[in-house]
Amino acid sequence: MKLFNISIFSVFSSIILFNFAALIIILSRKKTAFIINYGINLLLLSTLLAFIRLIFPIDLYNAKIIDIHQIYRPLKLFLFFQITDQLFVYQIVLSLWALGTVSFLFYYSYTSILEIYRLNHTHCIPCPTLETLCSKYTYAKIIITVSPDIDVPKVWGFYKCHIYFPNYTLSSDEWKFILDHEVQHIKLHDTFIKILLLFLTALFWWNPIMHILRKDIDQMLELRCDSKLTQNYSLEMQIQYLKTILKILKGVRTSPPATFPNYLTASFVNHSAYALTRQRFEIILDKKSLNKTKILLCYSITILIFICSYFIILQPAEKKTVEQGPSLILHTVQNEYELYINGVFYKKLTQKEIYSNKYSKYEIIEGSK
Repeated sequence: MKLFNISIFSVFSSIILFNFAALIIILSRKKTAFIINYGINLLLLSTLLAFIRLIFPIDLYNAKIIDIHQIYRPLKLFLFFQITDQLFVYQIVLSLWALGTVSFLFYYSYTSILEIYRLNHTHCIPCPTLETLCSKYTYAKIIITVSPDIDVPKVWGFYKCHIYFPNYTLSSDEWKFILDHEVQHIKLHDTFIKILLLFLTALFWWNPIMHILRKDIDQMLELRCDSKLTQNYSLEMQIQYLKTILKILKGVRTSPPATFPNYLTASFVNHSAYALTRQRFEIILDKKSLNKTKILLCYSITILIFICSYFIILQPAEKKTVEQGPSLILHTVQNEYELYINGVFYKKLTQKEIYSNKYSKYEIIEGSK
C-alpha cells in the first residue's frame, strides 16, 4: 500500500516551505546573539533539513491540505495557456528552467576551473617557515603555494590541502593560525559542501533566496571553522588569532584584487564582508558556556518541525460542483477505489483512506470495470 507520492503540489509545497525556512535562517545568521547562545551548528542543521525538505518533496496521503484554490486557479490558467496546437506556456517555463540550470552549471564549472587553474599556475616563492610548519601536520597532505598574485589565504581540496598564501611577512605563530584555519576547512569537508551548494543553486537559479542563502552558508562555514579552532584557545591565543585576521585584512589592501569569484575555495578573510569580520570577533571573544539542555531542546524542536512539515501540503481543496450525479466510492478491483463527486471522477483512494474520517461520509459501492 502506497503511503506517499510526488505531485506538482508537493513540489510547490516544498519550495514554499524551503523559502520560509531559508528566510528564518538568513535572518538568524545575522544575529550574533543568537549564534552565541545557540551555536552555529544549529543553523547549519536547520539549513541541511531545509535542503532535504526541498529535494525530497514527498506528498503524504494523510497530510493536512491548505487550500490554495484562489492562487492555483489563475496560475493554472497561465501555465496551461495554449500558444499553438502543441505548445503551452508551462512547456516554455520548463524549457527555460532547464536551460538556465545548464547555463549556471556551465558558468560555475568554468569559473571554478579557471580559479583553480590560475591558483595552480601562479609564480611561487619559497617560504621555509611554512614548509617547516606543514611538515608537522599528519592529518592530510598539504600542498602550499606562496605567491604575490594571491590576494588572501585560501584553501580547497578533499583529501589534499591546497593552500595558497600571499607573500606576507608573518611570524611563525601567525602562519600557524592561518594553517590551522585552512586545514580545518578540509577536515570539515567544506569543499564538498560548496560543490553541492553550487549544484543546488544552479538547479534553482530562478529563486533569489537560494543565491542569498548560498552566500550565508559560506559565512556560516567560516564561523563554524572559527568555533572549532578557538574552542580550546586561551583568551591570549584568541586575541592573537584575531590580530592575525586584522593583519591579513590590512594586507589585502596592498594585494591585487581577485580575478574570479571563490566558489570552491574558502578564504581566511573576506575583505568585502566587514559585518562578518565583526561578527567573528564578537563570537570568539564572547564565549559563553552553552546550556546543553536548551541546545538539545532546540535541536529536537528543529527536527520535529522538519518532520511535521511533511504533513502539510498546499493544493486546492475538494470543491463540490452543481452537476447532477451521485457522490460515492466505487470499489473497482481488489484494494483499488475511486472517488466520484456529483457523478464526476475525482481521484483514486487507498483502502486505508476510505475508512478515514475524511471519506467516511461516502457510500462504498461494489463494482468492476
